[in-house]
Amino acid sequence: MNIYRELISKYLPYILGGISVTVRLTAFSLALSIVLGLLGALARTAPNRVLNGLAAGYVEVIRGTPALLQLFIIYFGLANYHVRLSGTTAAIIALGVLGGAYLSETFRAGIEAVDRGQVEAAKSLGMRNPVILRRIVLPQAILIILPPFGNFVISLIKDTSLALTISVLELMYRSYAVSSQTFRSMEVFTIAGVIYLAICYPLGRAVKYLERFRPPQ
Repeated sequence: MNIYRELISKYLPYILGGISVTVRLTAFSLALSIVLGLLGALARTAPNRVLNGLAAGYVEVIRGTPALLQLFIIYFGLANYHVRLSGTTAAIIALGVLGGAYLSETFRAGIEAVDRGQVEAAKSLGMRNPVILRRIVLPQAILIILPPFGNFVISLIKDTSLALTISVLELMYRSYAVSSQTFRSMEVFTIAGVIYLAICYPLGRAVKYLERFRPPQ
């Protein structure tokens, strides 16, 4: 226990400094994921075959390749074409594109779970499709997808650790730096695990709570 007290007293403030970076990565990549996911879901549910095919291709390609590969393509690959991004920007884009593919399917499932009879009733009243989507479909779809969306946010927080590989000073990078300096990998990574757990566990409980409000399928 002495080694834990020594590590905590000496290095914990430095490790905790990475939380703000982790939160920033999560927030910006989540925003991008929501935009791409919603656009993808709308394209997937549209009658236009071209849009449907493009959205399906995006989902299959992104979900069928490793997240780390996508991050390296954006950070290292684009640099070969004189598109040089900061590590933080590259991580946000990579995580956002990856998250958009997963949220696309989540949003699509929520939209398709809404009773089609309500949509037909709205059309019979003369409502246009954008209005139906905004006032009838999306509000119900949001309630349906709240639990899986919450689980996605938790996964996204943990996925930000991939930014370690391109030297973004987030929580995992700082933990790795301390372990390399102290040669106490087990203890340092245990501390990092406790920090991640302290962030993700309350979110997990919140997801469980939100499941109470999910309408019956």
